[in-house]
Amino acid sequence: MSKELQFIKGVDKLHAFYTENVRMLAHAYDLTDEDAARILDRFDFRNVARSILHPPRVDLMEQGPDLAP
Repeated sequence: MSKELQFIKGVDKLHAFYTENVRMLAHAYDLTDEDAARILDRFDFRNVARSILHPPRVDLMEQGPDLAP
């Protein structure tokens, strides 16, 4: 696998992990995903606002994103 593709896969895992942490933070503040997305969009966090409206892409029981090649 090319290093560029490995890089993209690593970024995808990192973004998914980050998104799930933002979703958990929103739930800690008793916000629905939709309410959190509206707030995030209002403050120009548009990528994560869109992402949290989709089903989770990572298993939160993992230690973190495996970014090693």
